Amino acid sequence: MSSNTLISNVNKHIQENYWLYIISILCVFTGIILGIYSVKYMGEFERNDLVNYLINFIDPSNTSGISYKLIFFQSIKNNLPVIIFLWFLGLTIVGLPIIVIIDLLKGFTVGFTFSFMISGLGKSGVGIAILGVLPQNLIYIPCIIFASVISMEFSIMLLRNKFNKQWTSSISSRIIYYSVIFVIIIVFLFIGIIIESYIAPYFVKNLINNLGSLSK
Repeated sequence: MSSNTLISNVNKHIQENYWLYIISILCVFTGIILGIYSVKYMGEFERNDLVNYLINFIDPSNTSGISYKLIFFQSIKNNLPVIIFLWFLGLTIVGLPIIVIIDLLKGFTVGFTFSFMISGLGKSGVGIAILGVLPQNLIYIPCIIFASVISMEFSIMLLRNKFNKQWTSSISSRIIYYSVIFVIIIVFLFIGIIIESYIAPYFVKNLINNLGSLSK
């Protein structure tokens, strides 16, 4: 498949599922806004506890022993089940509300993390958030949105077929095609996981060491 054909198919898919993309994007950004505001209304005890944890984390003396392998497996644990769950929800007819909730939660996590780092660590938190949180989420968020739309589209297709009583033998081939798309999404997801595990920690470590040296 040529790049022009791929771009054409993507554009066609976006046009055919315009409102599903709008719903998914709105849910993610609503979650981000809720995450940002939740930091503002946190209790003093919870805020201080998390700030102390972050301060301990960015202590330059603690960065020499970063386990990239541990971060890699933790990233898989945090992200891969979400995509698999979205795939499963698409195979059900009642999964639409849960898909929306997943989009909200993803946005909330990103918004909370960014807001808390900046609120708790000030200027240094901005750099850590940009280098340590933003890069992989530039991959994760589009993957979540695309997976959510594909899942909702397939679930709606199943619902229409059920009401119209159009179940055919082709449903198995559609499930295979649907699953292949999710495999491709997982491939892109692993790009984000590699960034989060090996690239972002490297830049954050250098930033923290520079901040530590500047503070002496």
